Amino acid sequence: MADGNQSLSLTVVTRERQVLEAEVEEVVLPAYHGYLGVLPGHTPLLAALRVGTMTYRQGGKEEHLVIRWGFAEILPNRVIVLAEGATRPSEIDVTTAERMKAEAETELADLASHDEGFNAAQAKLEESVSMISLARRG
Repeated sequence: MADGNQSLSLTVVTRERQVLEAEVEEVVLPAYHGYLGVLPGHTPLLAALRVGTMTYRQGGKEEHLVIRWGFAEILPNRVIVLAEGATRPSEIDVTTAERMKAEAETELADLASHDEGFNAAQAKLEESVSMISLARRG
């Protein structure tokens, strides 16, 4: 069992850049089958990530990133997130996110769940909704 003074080393990277390197108290990841909370001392685990908001607590303050697909390697003292994309709240352009949401909704209206572009349009919608929600929080 982890004691309250321990922390996790959190690294978030995409193909293009390192998005985050920080010591944190807690991480909540948008895992494939639901959100996954990670505290220091967590059992080692490899998790598939979906589109959604990743939350982490640093210095008692809650911070967020929008994650687009990927994997997380979870170790007792470290979490490494390899994501297709990651967006900080300061990088979100709400107008662009709202346009992206409208485009995704239009695409989905013309597709059935078995159509080739359905999953991509659904992910685009989820990402835009996460970005809009995160931008409006802060």
